[in-house]
Amino acid sequence: MLAGGAARIESPLDKAVFVPLPAGAVSVGVTAPVFRDSAVVHAALKNALDSVDPRGRDWTIVLPDACTRVHILDFDTLPAKPQEVLPLVRFRLRRMLPFDADVAAVSYQLLHPSNVAKKDAPVQVIAAAMSAEVREEVESMVRSMQREPGVLLPATLAAMAALPDTGSHLLVHTEQDSMTTAITHNGELLLYRTTDRVNTDLGDMAQAVLIAAAYYEDALHVPLRELWVAGLESTDVLRQHLAADEAWQIPLRSLVDSQSFSAGAVSSEVDPGRFTSVVGALRG
Repeated sequence: MLAGGAARIESPLDKAVFVPLPAGAVSVGVTAPVFRDSAVVHAALKNALDSVDPRGRDWTIVLPDACTRVHILDFDTLPAKPQEVLPLVRFRLRRMLPFDADVAAVSYQLLHPSNVAKKDAPVQVIAAAMSAEVREEVESMVRSMQREPGVLLPATLAAMAALPDTGSHLLVHTEQDSMTTAITHNGELLLYRTTDRVNTDLGDMAQAVLIAAAYYEDALHVPLRELWVAGLESTDVLRQHLAADEAWQIPLRSLVDSQSFSAGAVSSEVDPGRFTSVVGALRG
């Protein structure tokens, strides 16, 4: 369980709290219950929030990627009225989600790809969806502490806000149950792919990174010069995953490091990279 706060958007985190959870307390996925031991999770979450701001009411809640589904959708055209777009997005998601898209929590954002000037270019939308049951479980937990869950964010989408706004970037974000690769170009999302880690060996994970790197170079027609790393695994660990590919020479760079925190804000026992989604959520 992680929580953090900063005085201003671009400021280093003044407070960064890590509260460990016992094994089995949480079961990450798209079906409820996520909180297998709700009493333990409640105590840990309250401890984390109180440590950051005991009087804070509105909070951004970052959830593991495995609790959500994120898709980039192509449309020939979209309705001019915003209220008519969401039903269309839900309709497209019906065959893609392992839960009911009609009652799910769904949000979307229009993307602006580099070929937007082309007359026949598709309209692209990034859509994030969470089952109604998981949303209710998370929001009820937060509200039971007299706090308000203002925004629920998938971890990698939150982390992406910490990437530079300009240029092209490939991010690898690892969690206990999943690994997500994402590519951005001048702040616009080009690729978002989550791989389940439960039944995936290290070779398959390395292959997912190599595929994303190849897509980066094919789509942008430029060589990949650095790989951004965030989440559970450090650059050293990810480099070991990639060691099997003897041709891999691209530098790995942590998206969040000690400079992202005020002095003493984060314990030396916790890798700063674990707070990337928190840093991104505060900046975004």
